[in-house]
Amino acid sequence: MGEFGKRMAAQIQDSEKQREAVRAQADTESSAAVERERLIGKLAPELWHNFRAAIIAKCEEVNKACGKDYYRCHDEMPNKLHVIRLNPVANLRLEFFPDGSRIHFEAGSCVGDYLVRLDDGTEKAILSDAYPIHTFEIEGTAEHLLEDCLENAQF
Repeated sequence: MGEFGKRMAAQIQDSEKQREAVRAQADTESSAAVERERLIGKLAPELWHNFRAAIIAKCEEVNKACGKDYYRCHDEMPNKLHVIRLNPVANLRLEFFPDGSRIHFEAGSCVGDYLVRLDDGTEKAILSDAYPIHTFEIEGTAEHLLEDCLENAQF
């Protein structure tokens, strides 16, 4: 066998090894992504439950401090929460989409989505927006939706 054949065979073998390594890396990353999504799907309902409970507790806190009903909360379905400000009337609607692991909110012109993601350090479910660097605490987000969104909403 000549030098050309040896050189080409070595290049071909190196290329095959590189492709195999790339495929193995892609398979590993794909498996990790699937596992991450499975874990998010498992943890997201509990996060929604805690978030919904925090909003209801904040409403009850305000009602107690006012000495009257200022907010009314209605659990329309397990995946929905409707908060009504009684005077002047305004609505905050939240809906949890387990398949998309997101929470949609609407209060007047304050509309958006919170995504459920995994905290890289703790592997706990957290709220985020479309940018993974922005994360939100449940308590603070509940207060934001009531204080900033619902209080500025009309109807």
